[in-house]
Amino acid sequence: MSLAPSPKPTILVVDDIPDNLHLLTRELTNHGYETRGVLTGAMALTVAQLAKIDLILLDIMLPDMDGYEVCQALKSHSATQAIPVIFVSALDDPFDKVKAFEVGGVDYLSKPVKMVEVIARINTQLSLRHAQQQLQQFNQELEALVQQRTQELAQANQALHAEIQVRQNVEEDLRLSEARYRLIANHMGDLVCLHNHQGEFLYISPSVQTLLGYSPEELQGKNIQDLCHPDDLPCLQLHFQESFQSADSITSAYRLRSQSGRYVWIETLAKSIMDEDSPITGIVTSSRDVTRRIKIERQLRYDALHDALTHLPNRDWLAKRLEMEILQCRRQPGRQFGLLMIDLDRFKAVNDSLGHLIGDKLLIAVAELLKTTVRKVDMVSRWGGDEFVIFLDNVNHIQEVVQVAEVINRALENPLEVDGKIIFTSASIGILIGSATYTNSNEIFRDVDIALYRAKEGGRNRYEIFGMEMYQKALSLLTLENELREAISTEAFTVHYQPIIDLQSDILVGFEALARWQHPQQGLVMPGVFIDLAEDTGLIKPIGKQILYQVCQTIAEWEAQEKLSDRFKVSINVSGQQFRDNRFIQTLDHILAETGAQGCRLKLEITERILLEQSDSIAYTLDAIHQRGITLSIDDFGTGYSSLRYLSQFAVETLKIDRSFVNQMQPERQGIVQAIIDLAHNLAMDCIAEGVETEEQRQQLRQLGCEAAQGYLFAKPLPLDQAVLYLQSARLNTEAPLSSLS
Repeated sequence: MSLAPSPKPTILVVDDIPDNLHLLTRELTNHGYETRGVLTGAMALTVAQLAKIDLILLDIMLPDMDGYEVCQALKSHSATQAIPVIFVSALDDPFDKVKAFEVGGVDYLSKPVKMVEVIARINTQLSLRHAQQQLQQFNQELEALVQQRTQELAQANQALHAEIQVRQNVEEDLRLSEARYRLIANHMGDLVCLHNHQGEFLYISPSVQTLLGYSPEELQGKNIQDLCHPDDLPCLQLHFQESFQSADSITSAYRLRSQSGRYVWIETLAKSIMDEDSPITGIVTSSRDVTRRIKIERQLRYDALHDALTHLPNRDWLAKRLEMEILQCRRQPGRQFGLLMIDLDRFKAVNDSLGHLIGDKLLIAVAELLKTTVRKVDMVSRWGGDEFVIFLDNVNHIQEVVQVAEVINRALENPLEVDGKIIFTSASIGILIGSATYTNSNEIFRDVDIALYRAKEGGRNRYEIFGMEMYQKALSLLTLENELREAISTEAFTVHYQPIIDLQSDILVGFEALARWQHPQQGLVMPGVFIDLAEDTGLIKPIGKQILYQVCQTIAEWEAQEKLSDRFKVSINVSGQQFRDNRFIQTLDHILAETGAQGCRLKLEITERILLEQSDSIAYTLDAIHQRGITLSIDDFGTGYSSLRYLSQFAVETLKIDRSFVNQMQPERQGIVQAIIDLAHNLAMDCIAEGVETEEQRQQLRQLGCEAAQGYLFAKPLPLDQAVLYLQSARLNTEAPLSSLS
């Protein structure tokens, strides 16, 4: 009897996010399935053991145990080991997928899922399980029939020795048994065959007509090897050889040619037939069409190794190719290969302006272009996003790889037409020559990525060749980043204060707070060493918060000791990342409240670029700062992008003249400094000049009307204890030139 599929298969959904769980169970119920949903791995194991579950949709990230552990537990229990498990996870790394199949999963879906695909995958697995159950039942029935026939034959033989008359009855029973067997074989969907030692057909069930198109009579006496695909012939021969040497059932898959000439994939279960005189007299086989399953499996393997958009080999395939190439290089001393990592310049601008559809078509066009620049033995792969990697097989010199890079750059000089739109693009390229010195593909990817980064950093539309000095620099930056993170956790940053002097009265009117890093081995580290890295990694925000707290704490202490004049302010640099942080004002309020410092004592120095962003969040932050009595200063004015409209729109109090303009001042060449001072005065602002080192510079700035200055002429940046002494001396000597106090 065959197993009829349940009208409503029961599916267990395991996901720790209630919204995901509700969505999946609702959609599955709408598609006619019975569903059960649980939030944890333990609940999933309990339900699977107590209820009849036909299939499980299993998330990987669960609160008590991950999906891999749940799947292993299911497969280790006899009551649940046959339930198909489809993993559904946001983890999209190929290694996560491989692990899912290793622990017993039958399929893998990446979040966010498409319900059409989910239903298709579920239907496939339920069909496969139903087919397996049918085949298992058939095998059991077939085994029972064989055992029954053997028993009857044994009884007949015993009866022959006892009574000749009983033999006629036994022979009649045997004919009836064979009739029942043929009745089953003739009406079942699977192909049942009996073969001799040579593989010739002794019996073929009528289902061969449906499966291969032949009538049983056409194949009677012919050899199955004559129908087998040439590529699968060794597998078939081994299959029959093992079947005649073992009493166990053996399963294999191969292709047979149908009457129309088309090859059909079949999965065959073979079992040897034994009697008393000969150990094995023949083989009985049960076969079914698995062409669709094989096609799905091949498509899954193809998808796992190819990029869905460009159909180029993906990162996983490239990694396998590189691992093989490393082995080749070890076997052949002196063998080398080339690698080019290509990143399209300003690709994001194409997506933002023309849309992602045009962006995708541009990537397809670039992929086709790249394939024309290499040989057939080479490989063009898509790394992801707008990055491609080209593998060049067996190169003799770096110049061969460079030539390919130059060909690519020249090809991209011509605009590409995508959906009637003309698009100009260029590429930054990292180049690497590889050899047996590499131990794995990850090291290769690391080094060529470093070269690509250097090409982009150097101005784009160019290439850079990897050298060990690049690796050393990258390693140094990584070490510096780790030390910087440790410094943040241990609050190893301190503040130095550089005096700001009124040029007309020589009175101290404030300090500029400058960050310093107290390194445990290197001592005091200047900001030029770590600020750029802090900006790139986002660490500038916690560093800036620590510096701001120290400054406000110091201001509160000075106010409590009544050391500050009404004009006194401390200037502190605020990075663009801090300013764009929607929690910056909240952080500022918290620090002011905790330290007790007055906002009017603070002057925040920002760059011109921040004003040009024109975002609502920037405008809100500027307005909130103004409401708290905190003043603003534009640092290094004139060295970046300027907009007079935005400069006048916001409440900016001071323009700081960059030291580069001060250093260039000459008696007859003061135009830039004069222009900045005049602009500030016209906008009701004042000016502070940085980097004043000579008396001549101070006199020139005073004559030009600059209000204040800072620099080595007055004092270097001072640690807190020296800044306190400087502040005390300034109070006692308000009539004396403060340059003498340094």
